[in-house]
Amino acid sequence: MDTSTTRTFFPSKERINTREHYLKIKKHLAAKSGIIYHRGGTTHTRDDTDVELDFRQESNFSYLSSVEAAGFHIFMVLEEDTIYLVRPDRPKAEQLWKGIPDPDADLMEKYNVDHILLDTQLKDFLKDLEPQVIFALDFTDMDYDNYIPIEYESRVDRSRLKSAIHEARLTKFPWEITLLRYAAHISSHAHMSLMSYCGEKYRQKQEINEAELEAKFRWICGKNGLSRQCYIPIIASGPRAAVLHYTDNDKSIPNHQHALVLVDAGGEYRCYGSDVTRTFPASTKFSDEAKTIYNIVLKAQNAVLSRLKPGVFWKDMHDLVVRILCHELVKIGLLIGDETELLQLGVYRAFYFHGTGHSVGLDCHDVGGKEISILDNTRKGSSLLLLQKPLDENMVITVEPGLYFNDVSIDLWTKDSTYKPYFNMDKINQYRVVGGVRIEDTVLITHDGIENFTVVPKEVHDIEALMQQ
Repeated sequence: MDTSTTRTFFPSKERINTREHYLKIKKHLAAKSGIIYHRGGTTHTRDDTDVELDFRQESNFSYLSSVEAAGFHIFMVLEEDTIYLVRPDRPKAEQLWKGIPDPDADLMEKYNVDHILLDTQLKDFLKDLEPQVIFALDFTDMDYDNYIPIEYESRVDRSRLKSAIHEARLTKFPWEITLLRYAAHISSHAHMSLMSYCGEKYRQKQEINEAELEAKFRWICGKNGLSRQCYIPIIASGPRAAVLHYTDNDKSIPNHQHALVLVDAGGEYRCYGSDVTRTFPASTKFSDEAKTIYNIVLKAQNAVLSRLKPGVFWKDMHDLVVRILCHELVKIGLLIGDETELLQLGVYRAFYFHGTGHSVGLDCHDVGGKEISILDNTRKGSSLLLLQKPLDENMVITVEPGLYFNDVSIDLWTKDSTYKPYFNMDKINQYRVVGGVRIEDTVLITHDGIENFTVVPKEVHDIEALMQQ
């Protein structure tokens, strides 16, 4: 199979339904009057130049409007369930450089809204509308001078909309699931292509740079409609595979028998993303040490995948991963002592120092209700460990255990006299050459289990076969 040209179902006609999102948010907002207002992202230039930075729509605005272009606003009138899309009033001089805007009728049809306004009309329109309350996000640029009447500042409620949107984004509609599935499928084929490519280059005794693999991954995604990456790809080889967010991607891939390549990368489609990680041998065949560590991580991931369904608490899944990793590390001699004591002390964190998964959607680390955020006053996504309610049908999440021989982490733990007796340094040095292993799938919670969107092989013999074909 030529994974560089394989296509799955291309959802080009899948219509994004803005109104479904609005009604879902309104339900969580529990308000019958007022307006929801949000301003989308704007373009920026690099430092003190006229070079535009790559624009990507702010995710909450994408959820509210589905508009991927810059300069738009949106507001919804709760009493009437009416949606107004506000487009930039682009002067002729700007049209010369940027092109002619789409006709209003086309925008209404495309985004399923009731009315189109120009941003230059917004202030006067709101004065005529006289909303008693404006529900906005706490990081929204209200820009009172240009768009919002200054006398309405006291009517702005920045406390309720964020929780409503985050709660709404946690579970997905069928059309959102279609987009997420497509993003994961194409990203999966890109991962398979990198495995095949590395195998071919190894047989030809040609050196590969991490940057070359990143470029190939982006190209395969782009030619299949995923023009943007959900996050900066991580192409980490050798010891760099133990660095969680390594994004330099500029080193030559080692050719020794223990060397692994960890690729954590996923494209996005219409702002809906994917998050996939695979680890494979640079030499096309896992060494004994690499195979041992890899199979421990795979065992932990499979244990979680087999148990996922609505009603499961994510903390229980993370604890399951930790128990398996700790047990296996004792079994191969890296950790010494009673497993219950090792778990209580947390010494496994020398090799596993991140969460086991997170929600996926319009952001890689997606939002999902106030309990899922790092802090109550932040919009950033976080580990599902902070989700205080059980998993629900139509959630899309990752499962991503790992083991890492990170020099900084190992030194911090083994040089502490309290913890040093629990580590077998001879064994650690034996396995240190492996670098790191992470295996990550993006999955949908269904009514009785999961649908795994990630279709990249992950059994040792399958990976080796793909690389050696």
